[in-house]
Amino acid sequence: MKRPLKILVPIDFSGYSLETLRFALSFADLFQSSYLLLHVVASGDVETFANLGGEGENLSRHREEARGGLEAIARREEELHPGLAIATRIGSGIPFKEICRAADEECCDLVVIGTHGRTGLSHLLIGSTAERVVQLASCPVLTIKPKVL
Repeated sequence: MKRPLKILVPIDFSGYSLETLRFALSFADLFQSSYLLLHVVASGDVETFANLGGEGENLSRHREEARGGLEAIARREEELHPGLAIATRIGSGIPFKEICRAADEECCDLVVIGTHGRTGLSHLLIGSTAERVVQLASCPVLTIKPKVL
């Protein structure tokens, strides 16, 4: 028996990432699939916590809130799609590096990541996590440009 296609879906709790998850879950109708939902506590958030003098406590709280949010999403989707396997993972650091690291460590076959659709100056200033994942991931990456919410 072939192993299921393991799909990593980064979640930042924006409407874009949740719409991307809905798209990624549609693969379960076509392939035997398992899913890994990943939220990355960005390094900027860690630096902010450190500057406030409460890095450990605030970072821990942020991670626990994210873990609770991811687990709630996973439970809801598993109820809507019986038999679907959804795991969750929390990372800390630079989002595109953590996404690529998780894909490698978890032996993912595909990353499905949403874009925020930024262009021009905001793209230059903020950058694109999705673009960097496409460049650096060791597995295929499917980028989704969700409808404007």
